[in-house]
Amino acid sequence: MTRLRYFTSESVEFLRSTISDRLDWYYEPDIKPLPWFGDSRESKLAAPALANGISADAEKPHATDVDNALFVYESLANLTPHQASIERMWVYLSHCDCPKYVAMRWLKDRPKKTEDAVRKVHNHYFATGNRGIIRDNAISRLWWLGKIAFDADPDDPRHFLTILLHRQDVRSALIERPSVSLNPGVLRRIYAVMREYWDGDRELFKRDAFRNWMTGLNRRGGVVMLDALPEDALDELLQEEVSTAIKND
Repeated sequence: MTRLRYFTSESVEFLRSTISDRLDWYYEPDIKPLPWFGDSRESKLAAPALANGISADAEKPHATDVDNALFVYESLANLTPHQASIERMWVYLSHCDCPKYVAMRWLKDRPKKTEDAVRKVHNHYFATGNRGIIRDNAISRLWWLGKIAFDADPDDPRHFLTILLHRQDVRSALIERPSVSLNPGVLRRIYAVMREYWDGDRELFKRDAFRNWMTGLNRRGGVVMLDALPEDALDELLQEEVSTAIKND
């Protein structure tokens, strides 16, 4: 098994500042010659070749997200959350291990304007800040989806991801609130409610109801520390906000 590699900070900044020079490669990495990427280092962490197990369907690129998230997380399960927040590693994996996947999943339609094409590359090959790490980078988002799934339901993370990823707005509403999604105790109680409505009438997943629910929890969480509440009190709060979200949908 190979060792996990990462770019130097200087290489990441060089690549970031010269995206426009490599646009043809970014959008067609399986056709264009491989450009020079910069200097990298080898870590002490063992890692498989992700390209061997990650894929995207040409017609429905999002259809393999569940399988890919589970594969990437389980392949790199030895990472700590701190290590998984290092941009240099994800930039290396995106450029050197999985560029064909990144292009097929996120860059199928190349914008006509250069600045728009550069922006798409930057979002999915690089990872600026927590939002970029958790939501945008094509490979790191899969790892974090996998981690959140195992935190929510270690016995059946696939079921959690199936619910979470069935629609983009559901994923965004939960994942873009780290105070909720990265708190295992709160996340598990939220998932219990999600599963209840998923197996029932699915009212919580209609139109804007789920986003309204997350917005309500975010508002209440600003006043009450959700993770400090007793389980019964937290469950009551979650159900109150569900009722409000569905009523206002």
